[in-house]
Amino acid sequence: MHKKYSYFDMAPLDRSDPYDVCIVGSGPAGITLAKTLVEKGVRVLMMESGYGLFRWLVDKRFKQVLADFEVSGNANYPVENTRGMLLGGTSNFWTGRCERLHPFDFERHPYVPNGNPWPITYNELEPYYEMAEKTLRVRCGERSSDAPPRRTPFPLPPKTDISYLKNLFNKLGVVVDDSPTATPRKIPRFFRFQNEVLPAFLKAPHFTLVTGATVARLLNDTERNITGAVVNTFDGLQKIARAKKFVIAAGGIGTPRLLLLSRSAQYPEGVGNHHDRVGRGFHEHPAVNFYGQLPHQGDSRLLTNKIGRSHQFYNTFWKENLGTILPVFRQSWVLPHHNMPMTVANIPRNTVAILKRFRKATVYIGVVIEMKISDANRVGLSKTKCDLFGDPLAHLTLNYSDEDRQLLARSRELVQKWYGDLNAEDVYEAQVTFSRHHMGSCRMGDDPLTSVVDRNLRVHGTSNLYLSGSEVFVTGGAMQPVLTITALAYRLGEHLVQPK
Repeated sequence: MHKKYSYFDMAPLDRSDPYDVCIVGSGPAGITLAKTLVEKGVRVLMMESGYGLFRWLVDKRFKQVLADFEVSGNANYPVENTRGMLLGGTSNFWTGRCERLHPFDFERHPYVPNGNPWPITYNELEPYYEMAEKTLRVRCGERSSDAPPRRTPFPLPPKTDISYLKNLFNKLGVVVDDSPTATPRKIPRFFRFQNEVLPAFLKAPHFTLVTGATVARLLNDTERNITGAVVNTFDGLQKIARAKKFVIAAGGIGTPRLLLLSRSAQYPEGVGNHHDRVGRGFHEHPAVNFYGQLPHQGDSRLLTNKIGRSHQFYNTFWKENLGTILPVFRQSWVLPHHNMPMTVANIPRNTVAILKRFRKATVYIGVVIEMKISDANRVGLSKTKCDLFGDPLAHLTLNYSDEDRQLLARSRELVQKWYGDLNAEDVYEAQVTFSRHHMGSCRMGDDPLTSVVDRNLRVHGTSNLYLSGSEVFVTGGAMQPVLTITALAYRLGEHLVQPK
């Protein structure tokens, strides 16, 4: 028997018969899909470039070589700490927020790309949302009618009381809802897929996980079937993983890069790229961030960080042909904003801010916005930089559209009005941040001319290659994507085990 969990060798790739399904990537999409398939008795091989969190933190090769990519464009998109090449993927740095998209996110609206509507509806995805919420042990209380609708209660009741935030903003006519949050089984820690989901099937006899295995390109036959994946290791080994079906779950930057690297006589521009759609339409979630001070009231003196969100204004700016927004409210104490870079220059200001919070309450208000989808915002291949194995790095081009700038400006106006109505003091704006949400670079759709995968996430023009992750989103709304990623992975798993 070969090892079930291989850190240092490629022995699991030496088997003579192909696996049923090979999954490339071990983030939320990959682990959820593997869970679904293994529970149905499918023989699954999962390959991950990285190892665990410790190796990620101490071995610079992962951040500087595997997770690196180039960026151009006026959005000044950050490279550092944007991708996580390790077991569990970028979800290692996820705060556990589990929002559904709204039903109207799946319908035609100002930001839906021409000729590429969502091929599925909210109602089709809702059963898989419920499955995802059970797996993630989502905790939340009752919510307003502005929040996405649901047929069943949340799996777990709320633990955090955000009544201070609710009462504070209720005076302004602003409805603040609890944030649905994934709940780990052991406290205190955040929900991590490799800790909470993977162990349940890791030792199954028909599941094999290999870490330290970087997939460099996909191989195909003359009929355009994917026959194998070329795998490299840091110690110079190269082998081929073989399976009957392949699923790429490498993220909104890694997945299009792998498809573009996989060129052959049958796929001269890369797998799935017959119509130059791979990598196009990348979008993210920029956010404006403000802080202001108010007199302490009730439990605002408690040394805790509490967060609420409002769906009341989600599509307010559609009438201006702009995207959706999600205001975020935070009763802020010591914990920093997790998307802001930790720099030495900010330490004095942050220290003073913490001390001021003993005198007055600090209330954070941010607004996450939906970006306008543009074909010019895309993931391509670098012409100048390569990874450790000699393959071109990904090159991300990301520019703000006029609509993005308008929506950021309108969001600032909204936040400043709220602070003004609260008579807040010392209001200041911090930098615009991005959310590490890599979406839309391999969109799903019924038309191969405008999308990369079909409604079942199979790459157009292939018979046995599928994608799983936020790269298949048609639009991303203003919501955190992990719950939708997990729901789509459940849906894909169900499709893959259906008898043909």
